[in-house]
Amino acid sequence: MTCIRLLIINPNSTKSVTDGLEEVLTPPPQTELTFYTAPKNAPPSINDMVTANLTATACFLDIQEKKLLDRYDGFLVCCFSDHPLTHMLRETTVKPTIGIFEAAITQALLLGKRFGIVTTGTGYNTDIHKGIQAFMGGQSQRFAGMVTTGLGVVELREGDRKKIEKNMKEYSGRIAQEGADVILLGCAGMAGMESLVIEGAAEANPMAAPVRVVDGAKAGVEMLAGLVRFCNQI
Repeated sequence: MTCIRLLIINPNSTKSVTDGLEEVLTPPPQTELTFYTAPKNAPPSINDMVTANLTATACFLDIQEKKLLDRYDGFLVCCFSDHPLTHMLRETTVKPTIGIFEAAITQALLLGKRFGIVTTGTGYNTDIHKGIQAFMGGQSQRFAGMVTTGLGVVELREGDRKKIEKNMKEYSGRIAQEGADVILLGCAGMAGMESLVIEGAAEANPMAAPVRVVDGAKAGVEMLAGLVRFCNQI
């Protein structure tokens, strides 16, 4: 069987985020993962529409210049948003391309009754809410809501570990109390932090059943490999 080659794209220029993905992602059978970090001229984190578009443009031009679309069978964009790069690559190649945002929501809908998101930043994230409505075709009672941890993307990988653990547990507990039985890691920089989410939810509501935690990058690798196999059979 031919080995499937997937390009795992970190669209910001922070290498420690890519390193975190590489630590936790395991390739499915007959699959090879290659990790890509945005070029240095891209922003170090994606916080709004401006940085989303800047990272998308920088990555798209770099991927084109390096002819990476010819070398890989599928592409995973590791930003927890409706990131423009996902759509730009889909317009450019027929090879499967998905984002961790889409993968996480899809898996969550199959695992539980209601999903919630724990993400970065300090306030209401309009872009994620709009992305969820676009992906699900409108508002849904299955979306329990979202909480922001007050942590930055780079801070998640390079900041004070005690603060990170405290905030992740506290805000995971808050979204669990809103009725989420599946909690999504709302940033690629949260790779490997499932245990903190589970602990925080359990501490907030000891009598409730354990929550399930979805890492969109892990879900995305499995889904993308399956899509490539499907497309290769047609």
